[in-house]
Formats: sequence, C-alpha cells, structure tokens
Amino acid sequence: MAIRSGITRGFDLSYPSNRFILAATPAAGVVSGMVTLLAGDGWGTAVRNGFGAGGLAFVSWALTRELHPDRVALATVAAIVAPFALLVSEPDLLASATVMIVARVLAGTTGRSIHWFDVALIVVVAAPVAWRPTGPGVLGASAVALAGVILLQDRRRSRLAVASGSLAVLAGFAWWRVDFAVDVETWMVAVVVFAALAVVGPRRVAVGTDRPGGTVSPRRVQAARGFALIAAAAAATTTDPAAMAPVWVALAVIGAEYSQSAMRNALKRA
Repeated sequence: MAIRSGITRGFDLSYPSNRFILAATPAAGVVSGMVTLLAGDGWGTAVRNGFGAGGLAFVSWALTRELHPDRVALATVAAIVAPFALLVSEPDLLASATVMIVARVLAGTTGRSIHWFDVALIVVVAAPVAWRPTGPGVLGASAVALAGVILLQDRRRSRLAVASGSLAVLAGFAWWRVDFAVDVETWMVAVVVFAALAVVGPRRVAVGTDRPGGTVSPRRVQAARGFALIAAAAAATTTDPAAMAPVWVALAVIGAEYSQSAMRNALKRA
C-alpha cells in the first residue's frame, strides 16, 4: 500500500538544484572529515564532523527552498555556506529539520494537506529535540505555527490539531528541563539583521505548488519565514545561537538578497 503524505516529495534528478545537493551533501562531509583528520583529530571526530557538514548543507538547502521558492540559487548559496558553522559550534540538525518540516506545512508549498503519516513523521523527528537545549524554543514555536495552519484550511484539521498538541506537550517537557542562558556573539548581530529582512520581503511567489495548477500563497511563505526566525531566536534563549545555524543561514541569504535587490531598485529610482 502506498504511503499517503502531504509534506514529503520525490527527488526529481531532472532539476539541476536537486543534482547539486545530491553531490554537495556527501562532498561537504568528505571535505569536512579530511580537514578534521589533517588538523590532527581522530577518526571519530572526523566522521562526526563529516556527517554534520553534510547535514548542514542539506537542511539549509531544503529550508531555503521552502522560505524562498522562487530563488533556487539562494538554496545553493546556503548549502555552501552552512557547513562552515562547524567552525563555531556543533549545530542541532534535528531541531533545524523540525523547523524545515513545519515551515513546509505552514508555507503550503506542496499544495497538499497533511496525513496521519505526516503527523507521525513530525513527532518522530521532533521528539528527540525535547531532550536538547534547543527544544523549548523550537518545539513551542512549531506547536503554535501548526495551530495557526488550522485556521488556514478547512480539511484535515484534526491531524494538525494532533500534531500541534503533541509538539506542545514535548515543548512543555523541554521547558521544564532547561535553564535560560542568552549569550549572543557579536557576529550574530549581522546575521539577525539579515534574517529579519528575510521576513519583511520578498513578498511575491511566482512558482506553483507541487500539485499541477496550484499556487503558493506569498503570505504563507512570509509567515513561514517569521516562524523560522522566531524558532531560532527562541532557541537562542536556552543554548548557543549557532546551534540553529541552518535556519540562520537560510534566513540570512534570503535577507541579504532582498537587501541587495532593494538597494538596486532604490538607486534606479534615484
């Protein structure tokens, strides 16, 4: 029996972007592992950094695709930049993957409502995050975002309610386990500024959904960017901000592109 899903999608190799990330993910892992070995660290650290770099590239790429469907090139930039986050910290890939999945539901880029399989997938990915410092912010924001989607559609609301409620329970458990510890590095200021710019623009979406003839709502995509920013910022209150590196990178490249475009348009009008 075929699995029915409203958020998973096939990996069509006819698209250059898909072929790129299929090669870039293992390449980032191999390069990171080799650099780690050359630095004198052991094989265990090299393997961990290799998987981390590959995961950073892929999650950043996938999230950028959801937050700015029109600009595939930005996803490529994010995939190239994200692995360098390992120089700063060890990012929480599961927390960032949770943000990516919820952002896809909120943005509605697949054009399909979620099924029970999707509810299980969301919970399975998000559950381990409850035991991590990123859990309170990420799970709390995700629960609220999914609850918001209930207001945007008139079908399969019960599934969204179950998913949102499950994440709310996990968030409550996570809040009980952690302490607040805000420690923002100077370099994060620029990242946050560009991330905030990603929320205010761009406001147009030209591409359609995965379903033939479907349209992607610009407001829902903008809401997904706002959710990603809130989730990353909330996580920064309980752990190192760099733990959400894939989210910050995705938002920053979108914000940087938007600011460049806005400046270019301003100069033309001047």
